[in-house]
Amino acid sequence: KLDDFAVGGIGCESTGGYERELRESLRKTAYGLWVIEHRRIKAFMVSKGSRSKTDKIDAKRIAEFVSINHQDYSVIHKTDAQENLQALVNRRSDLIQFRASERTRLKHPSHVASQSNIIKFCKILDQEIKALNRQIEELIKSDVELSKKVRIIESVPGIGKTTAGLLASFIPELGKLSNRKISALMGLCPYENESGKYKGKKFIKGGRSIPRKALYMCALTTIKYRYGLKEFYDRLRANNKPFKIAIVAVMHKLIMLVNALLRRSELYTPKFQV
Repeated sequence: KLDDFAVGGIGCESTGGYERELRESLRKTAYGLWVIEHRRIKAFMVSKGSRSKTDKIDAKRIAEFVSINHQDYSVIHKTDAQENLQALVNRRSDLIQFRASERTRLKHPSHVASQSNIIKFCKILDQEIKALNRQIEELIKSDVELSKKVRIIESVPGIGKTTAGLLASFIPELGKLSNRKISALMGLCPYENESGKYKGKKFIKGGRSIPRKALYMCALTTIKYRYGLKEFYDRLRANNKPFKIAIVAVMHKLIMLVNALLRRSELYTPKFQV
């Protein structure tokens, strides 16, 4: 049916993964799909003075938004390996959260009678997490492009194999977009908060929370040991910059370094020291 029309672009509101089947179907027929952040769509509808909400009205506004802003969209498809890797990484994160919750319950006095069951369940979770780690490693090894990408990311001091796989699957745009756009995708760009004479603090907002949280842990490792960015962090702290500002700056430097290495398709060497 789409072939009967002059389709300029196709967009849909982000649904948390339910749009994957639609995206894959369109990709197989040479159409690209722009999955738009729901907040952008909502803000666009408000700007149009739209108060009613029906599926037809929403679809019309999304189509109007895509027709106006299509230049913002770059078609970057995830491979099947990247999709599968993301699913495995997501599941691993779920089990790690379950395990952390169970270990917290183990210390709570109200769970004394059920401690043996909690210990047993934690052991099962340990086994399942190890099994997922093996699956993730096998999947990375089985795909040449993904394996190369993970190897480059992992070469950066402070970033381990697990985080490298996570970044490769959650941010397929790495190495293909500018540093500024990658930083915005990660939610690491500080946004101004000014009005008239008032000048508020800058805050980061939006972006992809899962890879950002993983990168935060890498930044903590980086500033703890004598890696290249430790001096940068120490310099910021010496200039009375708060911890949060300094650590976000380190995260920003890390993701820019990864982006540059992937763009050049090179492993990390001291010459890339930031």
